[in-house]
Amino acid sequence: MTASGQPVLFTATLLVVMLLPGMMVALLCLCQKIWGFHHELSRKAAHIGTGLLCLTFPWLFAEIWPVLVWSVATTLALLAIRCVPLFNRIMGEALCVERISLGEMYFPIAIGTMFWLAHGDWLLYFIPVLVLTVADAVGALVGVRYGLHRYKTQEGEKSMEGSVAFFTAAFLGTHVPLLLFSTVGRAECLLIGITIGLIIMLVEAISWRGLDNLFIPIGTFYLLRSYWPLSTSELVLRLIVLISLALLSITCRNRTTLSDNALMAASLSAFGLWALGGWPYLISPLLLFILHVFLPGFKPGPRPMLNLYAVSRVITGAYLYLFVALNFGTDTGWLPFHICLACSTGNMVSARLSVVCEGMSYGRHIWLSWASTVVLFSSTLLCLLPPANWLPAIVLLSIAVLVSVIVFNRYWSPAPPPLEERPRQWFVESAVAPLAACVGWLSILLLS
Repeated sequence: MTASGQPVLFTATLLVVMLLPGMMVALLCLCQKIWGFHHELSRKAAHIGTGLLCLTFPWLFAEIWPVLVWSVATTLALLAIRCVPLFNRIMGEALCVERISLGEMYFPIAIGTMFWLAHGDWLLYFIPVLVLTVADAVGALVGVRYGLHRYKTQEGEKSMEGSVAFFTAAFLGTHVPLLLFSTVGRAECLLIGITIGLIIMLVEAISWRGLDNLFIPIGTFYLLRSYWPLSTSELVLRLIVLISLALLSITCRNRTTLSDNALMAASLSAFGLWALGGWPYLISPLLLFILHVFLPGFKPGPRPMLNLYAVSRVITGAYLYLFVALNFGTDTGWLPFHICLACSTGNMVSARLSVVCEGMSYGRHIWLSWASTVVLFSSTLLCLLPPANWLPAIVLLSIAVLVSVIVFNRYWSPAPPPLEERPRQWFVESAVAPLAACVGWLSILLLS
């Protein structure tokens, strides 16, 4: 439908589409006041109703601008409900959430983004929005009603039952439309549905402050677009790697200081590194994880748990170096990537020794952090590089790790820093390893 073809009908359609979500929220508020519906039920009913409406957009609008108008108008309306006291009192109950979340405002932004990314391919728009609409709501409602087996997340807890329900809905929301409306084979449809369901389930589990409303559709879109042309054997390999990484995390769960959702994030990040860079880009994250598992344990009592932010500080540098490697060539960029993760590993060892071995001398502390990392990560160099490159590569690795560990040990403290010193702490934890690993780019000159 276009504005030039039937202007009156087009305008009426656009007005109805813009007014329906508000009318739906008003009706839910009335039902909540009369029958006392659970606020999560009201929120997810609004989520499902709006999502089903958005599924019709490819047939209602042939151009992107009406969808962008709807997206902006809906976001502003939701912002008004949140910020204007009068609107908040009238309609806020149907959209309230106990935790800090902007999920309701991310939803219309995601819809506009999906319509733009799809470029007129209705199936590439339909499946991500369907998964967002159904899987997220089903997972939340099942978790609230039947969730007994809990795991920790960034903002509290989620349930295994809710995650399984989310996976089931995401799998069906991907598999069935692909099977009915695409030329993808039956086996490929099944494998794509299972793999995307598992990955998006992990994405939802590690999302915080409502960001799942952005991550779910965008992640589904890019996974769908990249998996669509793959063969059965390639899809089977991806599923095996994903399940293996998840099982490794579950097996080592009680031997790490990572929280449950941090473990999920680590598994998902390692899978992404492998999927984008290939097998050499999976080895370094696995070495880091193995050394983390076998670090000296804490004294009896509650142990400190590392959350999602701790994983993100390591993974950010890894993905930065992977991005550069993809542009320079993965063969050329692998050594700097490997050195970056080695520096992060050395910093991790240094941090653990600072906590569990307080009386250790400075020299011994640095030596153990440096030597354990260099020995472990040098073994990979001997396997993946030709013998002529072994010595310069090990020298570059040793220099980078030593610099990183010394700087990290000088400025990092296990105690939470005061507010004014948090930027420095962030720099030490996030930027020292990637900066020290810049020495790895000398490999382009030395190993050419």
